Amino acid sequence: MEKGSCVEVSKVDKELIDADEISLMELWAVLLRRWKTMATVSALCLLIGIAAVLSTSTKFLFSTTIELARTSSQLIKPVAAIQAELKESYIPRMIAAENRTEVLESDVKNPRGSQVLVLTSLGRSADEDAIRTLHRSILDLLIKDQAVLIEEVKAPLRKEYSLLEARVKVDTQRINKLKQSEVRLEKALTAIESSPVSSKEVAVASILQAASLNLRALMDAEHTITDHQLALNDLKSKIDMVQPATADRIAVRSLKPVGIGTGAMVLLSVVVGLFLGVLAAFFQEFIAKVSRSRSVIE
Repeated sequence: MEKGSCVEVSKVDKELIDADEISLMELWAVLLRRWKTMATVSALCLLIGIAAVLSTSTKFLFSTTIELARTSSQLIKPVAAIQAELKESYIPRMIAAENRTEVLESDVKNPRGSQVLVLTSLGRSADEDAIRTLHRSILDLLIKDQAVLIEEVKAPLRKEYSLLEARVKVDTQRINKLKQSEVRLEKALTAIESSPVSSKEVAVASILQAASLNLRALMDAEHTITDHQLALNDLKSKIDMVQPATADRIAVRSLKPVGIGTGAMVLLSVVVGLFLGVLAAFFQEFIAKVSRSRSVIE
């Protein structure tokens, strides 16, 4: 009983394999019969692809890397806030002002982990001057607006610098007076020591005490002015480190065009054309069989 079952299963498997082989042959026969349909659809898709390539102008990506305004330790304004302003305000305003409808495909990106923004525009080679003008206008507007923020940072630093300069001037005058007092005390001490006065020891002691106090005041003044000079240098460094937004190169064109190239477009058209041609051939064969079945029934 089991042996007969195995034989039957083997026969069924063989019939299925033969049926598959026959179906594949039938499919191939359909494609051969309908080769004109396949060729027509494929050629049409290829022509559409070529027409699309010829009608679409080659575009390049133009980019401007903007170094944002910053102090010695951080940006004047968060990079995300500046990026949002560029997208929502600066770019639309400048495009409208410059009337550059051909370069509407402009955007601004922030490379991850960096403190710079990259302004990009997509356009043809013929649009290079227009895009450069647009990028320059956007950069100038950004520099102008950030100059206000830079001034807000520099103003208190400049005020503190002026106050320290005034203190240094006062300390310098004080040091000069103390040095003059030191010279006078030295002359008085020399005059007393050379005089025949009997009580000169008391006078010498008094002058030496005054000279000691004068020297101590002079050292304190010089120490104070040194501290003030260091503070002035630090403030000057902070003021100098406040840098405006800059860009070394404006609207740098990409080396390669953006998007699908000519060769890739043609190849894609061929592949799509073959696929649609096969579908059209099978659909035509299906319609023909349906028509024949109706004729037989009638």
